[in-house]
Amino acid sequence: MSEARMMISSVQGAFLKFLIQISKAKRVLEIGTFTGYSALCMAEALQGQGSDAKVVTLENDDEFFKVAKENIESSGLGHLIEMKFGDAKETLLNFDNSVKFDLVFIDADKGGYINYYNTVLERNLLSDDGFIFADNALFDGFVSQVPNTKDLSQFPDSAKNMHAFNEYVINDHRTTKILLPCFDGVMLIQKKA
Repeated sequence: MSEARMMISSVQGAFLKFLIQISKAKRVLEIGTFTGYSALCMAEALQGQGSDAKVVTLENDDEFFKVAKENIESSGLGHLIEMKFGDAKETLLNFDNSVKFDLVFIDADKGGYINYYNTVLERNLLSDDGFIFADNALFDGFVSQVPNTKDLSQFPDSAKNMHAFNEYVINDHRTTKILLPCFDGVMLIQKKA
């Protein structure tokens, strides 16, 4: 798969597991399944957390969905993962908002991050103590260069989209947040009480 660089690293998978364990998260929403690796990492952390522990993962690419489904079904952790195929924006709008997620992991199309973020908050899909983990916040280091450059045509659209997302979140008074310069940049976000 030529998109293999899109998959999180094993260290990032361990970091996600660690966050789930220390936060005692039980319900996880993943936007962007890709191969299913990150869903499996998070499901591994949910083992033994009760019958309501679950990763719900959203994917809209046929090929990725098929690969992820095979990986998840053969893992022994499939009972902890619910896969949903389709447009994430539509799927989020159709969620029963009585279900709250303790962690929302966003690792999908970069142009959709602001929409996903707003929909999760506006539909109240995030639990009171929950947090959002937005991956690729620095997008190969390009994001830090965007504000200092007049000719934005030299940057990939994804870098420009991530810059816009970061600026949007930083200026959003509904949340507290921190941008961690690890992996490809991680924006951790929590609703204000």
